[in-house]
Amino acid sequence: MEESFNKYLIFTVDDKTFAMGFADVRLIVPAQSASKVPDLPDYVEGTIVNEGVTITVIDLRKRFGYPKHMKTDRECIIICDSKKSLGLLCDNITGFVEKGQEDIQPPPDVNDVVNPRFISGTFLLDGNPCFVITPDLVIRPDDEDKFPDVSDTAEI
Repeated sequence: MEESFNKYLIFTVDDKTFAMGFADVRLIVPAQSASKVPDLPDYVEGTIVNEGVTITVIDLRKRFGYPKHMKTDRECIIICDSKKSLGLLCDNITGFVEKGQEDIQPPPDVNDVVNPRFISGTFLLDGNPCFVITPDLVIRPDDEDKFPDVSDTAEI
């Protein structure tokens, strides 16, 4: 039986390692100034326009509750291929890996309050935990109505 491998983009936020499936990644662009939009959650930097499409940029550092830091030229925005027009601002991209399904462990289950729904699994990378995230689930459930689906915006 042939083993199936999935490719993951590896990136960091506050020196912690995260991964996202290649299927969820549309494009990676250098970090840029986002236009502020009123009434969006505090973890949203604003919007950028990429290839004629408005992208809502989520600052993963703010979303995950990590402290502010000095901006660097390594920061980038991962534009996601998802139901929402999302870009995820991260500290830097470190590469990619291929992992078999047996390498992926279930997400940490601390308790119902702490267990973040956006972490779909974990694996070890160079002996350290790497958290696999699902882009659409980074949005807090209470904020979902502020992020229209791509199909909804196409009709406007």
